[in-house]
Amino acid sequence: MDLRSASRRLSALLSLALAAGLTLSCSGGPPWPAGEGRGPVADGRATVAQGELRGTVHDGTAVFRGVPYAAPPTGQRRWAPPAPAARWTGARDATRHAPPCPQLGGDGKPAPGTSEDCLHLNITAPARPGPVKPVMVWLHGGGFNSGTGNDYDPTGMVRDRDVVVVSVDFRIGVFGNFGVRGMKGAGTFGVLDEQAALRWVRANAAAFGGDPRNVTVFGESGGGVGTCGLLTSPASEGLFDKAIMQSGSCMLDWPDGGFGFGIPAGSFWRPLDRVTKDSTKAAARLGCEGSPERLTRCLRALPAKKVFGSGAGFSTAATGTPALPENPADALRAGRYLRVPTLSGHTRDEARAIAGVADLLGDPITGPRYEELARDAFGDGADKVLATYPASKSVPPALAWSAMDSDRVFICPQLATTAALAAHSPVYAFEFADPEAPSYEPPSPAVPPGASHASDLNYLFDHAGGQPARLTAKQRELKKSMIGYWTRFARTGDPNGPDAPAWRPWHRNGTGTSLSLAPGPGGIHPTDAATEHHCDFWRHAGPVRGGPTGQLLPPATLAGNSAPTTFEVL
Repeated sequence: MDLRSASRRLSALLSLALAAGLTLSCSGGPPWPAGEGRGPVADGRATVAQGELRGTVHDGTAVFRGVPYAAPPTGQRRWAPPAPAARWTGARDATRHAPPCPQLGGDGKPAPGTSEDCLHLNITAPARPGPVKPVMVWLHGGGFNSGTGNDYDPTGMVRDRDVVVVSVDFRIGVFGNFGVRGMKGAGTFGVLDEQAALRWVRANAAAFGGDPRNVTVFGESGGGVGTCGLLTSPASEGLFDKAIMQSGSCMLDWPDGGFGFGIPAGSFWRPLDRVTKDSTKAAARLGCEGSPERLTRCLRALPAKKVFGSGAGFSTAATGTPALPENPADALRAGRYLRVPTLSGHTRDEARAIAGVADLLGDPITGPRYEELARDAFGDGADKVLATYPASKSVPPALAWSAMDSDRVFICPQLATTAALAAHSPVYAFEFADPEAPSYEPPSPAVPPGASHASDLNYLFDHAGGQPARLTAKQRELKKSMIGYWTRFARTGDPNGPDAPAWRPWHRNGTGTSLSLAPGPGGIHPTDAATEHHCDFWRHAGPVRGGPTGQLLPPATLAGNSAPTTFEVL
């Protein structure tokens, strides 16, 4: 991966260019049949509602790639809610991945090999009959503007733990989050795609040996944010039974520069009126103006490559919409979310990915640069931030900034989300903490990656976005343990097992510990993440410059064991 691609990936993963009183419940879904899963036969064939599929059998698994879960969102279906996939005759070739959804490449131009006809999923299932198996639906990361489910290989998890894993591609960027007045689904096409995929999985899981009554949605980074958003959407009711959020949550927001240098403060959610206003301006730059109907006709007639010329990233989902009636952070605060068991966590050194790439691109975080970044982000509060995260001979400025940014942007919002969910649902928190985890980004000699953003993915998948990672024997044992926790949770809603260190759920009052996940003897143990990551400090830190402050800390309780941090309960 070259440095420009690395920078692009970083921005995609980590930035933006990364009804009142309603109580939701997942009970009362359709009466899915019990018993044995039909499952794919030994030659890799399965029959779904649209017709027969011909996949491949490899290493004890049956794999079906490029399976459409909705009609192509092209022509008059561009910027429209997903429509059902058409039936086909004969056996459909499901041996190759479908093209990813349109996105920008490392050079800032439309990436080659993509297609608007991208509403596909990949299914990996055990190639053997038996009792129905839990289904895990993976939402890829990429900051709502890049990524593909094709990058993730769950073979080991499926083969060794007897689960079905489905990875989903959904509309992203300008095709997923754009919308002008009068467009049904404006600003939420990616969310609607995810929900359509989950409906397809409910309807067809049994064809692959999966249990349609036992579906877990899980995702990392933008996929974790999206998973959390689904928890707050009334339209998600009955679509899944459990959720896993990794390094992404409803409350993730950032100050100026916190998600990449030069990127203004923000979050992944924006009111619909702001989305439509920005979309209308972008449409005008493309030569499309007039009434909503005329404007929409003009936009749908444009070539996909020209659409990217709008100059806007569209990396936020619209709130105040049928899919997301309110900001998901506000919905969590008010207790308006699906009551399902949840697993939620972060990596210990999330933001080292940002600092490392910045160093490689010639913008190292020196002492003066650290102070400049802190003042850009926190204004008059910068002195307190610098005192809480001081640079020293043993802690270079790049690592001090990384610790600060990890806590403020990722970890404390993740723990605040955990606290809010724990009021009504079983929630298990984790911290991935392998200090020598293989990094997704190119390593920087000045910034050891540690347990950086996305480094946990190599401990769940055989490969994630590249070649398989080279793990040591102890790291392979950690991977085995993590896959065990994740799949037991998918099976039962409880990650604990007879031979695994105990993992305790959070208390309903919003207090609890996180399970630290690191290799070696004693590497898996409970840790007081809220205290370790200064969440009490961030509760009282005050406003940031240039953007929102309310998303970070909800009106819930978040307590560490040694230094309790209390948020008022309204």
